[in-house]
Amino acid sequence: MDTVEENGRDSPVLEEPFAPLYKIRVADAVKNGEAVQFTIKVHKVKDDEDGFVVRQFEDVEWLEHCLVTQQGVSGLIFPPLPPRPELDARSAEAKSKKQLGSSTKVIVGDEFQKDCRNLEKYLRLLISHEVFGKERALENFLTLKETYGNLRRQTELRLRKELMSRLSNVVGEVRKGGHRDIDEKFQQVRDWSSEYLSALKEDSANFKKTVFAQRRLAGAYGHLGTSLTSTSVYKDESSDKVDKLMGCLAEAMNDAKHGLEVLSTNDEKTLGFQLEFYCRYMDSLKEMLYRRTCLLVQYEDANKALEKAKPQKRQAAEEAQEAAQKAYNSCTDMARRELKTFEQERLRAFQHGLSAYAESQVKTARDTYALLVKSLATVKKMDI
Repeated sequence: MDTVEENGRDSPVLEEPFAPLYKIRVADAVKNGEAVQFTIKVHKVKDDEDGFVVRQFEDVEWLEHCLVTQQGVSGLIFPPLPPRPELDARSAEAKSKKQLGSSTKVIVGDEFQKDCRNLEKYLRLLISHEVFGKERALENFLTLKETYGNLRRQTELRLRKELMSRLSNVVGEVRKGGHRDIDEKFQQVRDWSSEYLSALKEDSANFKKTVFAQRRLAGAYGHLGTSLTSTSVYKDESSDKVDKLMGCLAEAMNDAKHGLEVLSTNDEKTLGFQLEFYCRYMDSLKEMLYRRTCLLVQYEDANKALEKAKPQKRQAAEEAQEAAQKAYNSCTDMARRELKTFEQERLRAFQHGLSAYAESQVKTARDTYALLVKSLATVKKMDI
């Protein structure tokens, strides 16, 4: 930390919180052949300039690769990469059957709005991060236009080779995941993260089941409303009254259907989004803790090697031990800051998600109630 001299003594200068260099909004997404293209509106804070770039999901994967392959980022919690958009008909059919039931003939349309929301959350976490927000890779992603796609495509072959190398390293380091931590606080975080992630995934799955049940019930209301709209073959005064009554009931069924559809959509956008997002984010946190554990094992192995080193190899062993200690300490210091920031962000996100969920529940219930009361009043006025 920098210092300034005050009254003959050095006093610390407090560092200001990192201010994002950009403001972004993922405006829309469209299908272009076999890819989904996102239009990202970008505002440069320093220059007060507005612009936009068009990116596809492979560009987002390339950005993530550039960030995770840097040196000295072991202690960082990487924002989770958004799920890949589903484009093929088979995936759409499977998704529809899962949400609306195995017997449904309705195909759920593209969820590009959800894809935009996931990408926007990912990018906003990056631009607000004190390390990622300053990276050239992120700057290129948000500012380069025609040249960015060429830059990504030129490195695809090298990416495949590096991926195979990384997978080999992961297989060789699986044994380190269960290593006991020497820092009790980090061990507590590791234990908590495993238990919390398991509970979070269960909550997210159950919440999705609730949303899907609401959609299936909405579909049933729609079928019932359609059945009630059939008119009588014989036209007389009694059949006319029945038709009017059935028509009013059909309208009420359609209102109930609309209310459940709105409720399901809002549930997904509020609490459902936070639950699903933090399942992926907790995986990122566990990956960071795993990387730190690997460095801890390397540090302990270096200490053992130094103790057993022969005189002619002692200098090399000391250098290896110092390097391992430096990497471990750096990762640990960074991890402490990251965990604090992550916890604050998690609490704010769920507070916002729960508040928005409750507000949408109340508003949708009131709107649906008003429509049903209107239909009931119409029935009461009928001369039956």
